[in-house]
Amino acid sequence: MAIKQTTKITVKDLGTCQEYIPLVSKWLWKQWAHRSGHSLKGIIYRTEHCLTKKCPQTLIAFYNNRPAGTVSLWKADHPYRQDLGPWLSCLFVLPIYRNKGVGRALQATILKKAKLAKFKKIYLIANLKNYYEKSGWKFIENGLYTRGRFVNLYEYKL
Repeated sequence: MAIKQTTKITVKDLGTCQEYIPLVSKWLWKQWAHRSGHSLKGIIYRTEHCLTKKCPQTLIAFYNNRPAGTVSLWKADHPYRQDLGPWLSCLFVLPIYRNKGVGRALQATILKKAKLAKFKKIYLIANLKNYYEKSGWKFIENGLYTRGRFVNLYEYKL
């Protein structure tokens, strides 16, 4: 007889489980920041200061009680579009937990928190195609970013 395992995804404010700050920071550093010359120590420092209840804030997802991913809400995430904000930023899911609902759970939770904080819209930068559109994000432009490259900008009305 096969035993059916129930999958449980939970999302928490990183501020309530700060022992995971070094781990989350390492994920972010490995995924993005090291390419820009940022130190891991600098990313840990930034993560420690993204733990408010409104903005900035960082969440961590657990898949069957194991750390699986993170997302943040930042005031600014685009050097040339300071007229927009806040931003869904740093959505990251460990490869072994991708396509299991972790990214959707993180996204849904940060959108809910942004709405509770009385924001009317939220923005994000992405190069993924057809991922955010499935969740109701609207493409607004392919805009200039750093080092002369272009990125897709999206908007979500809360």
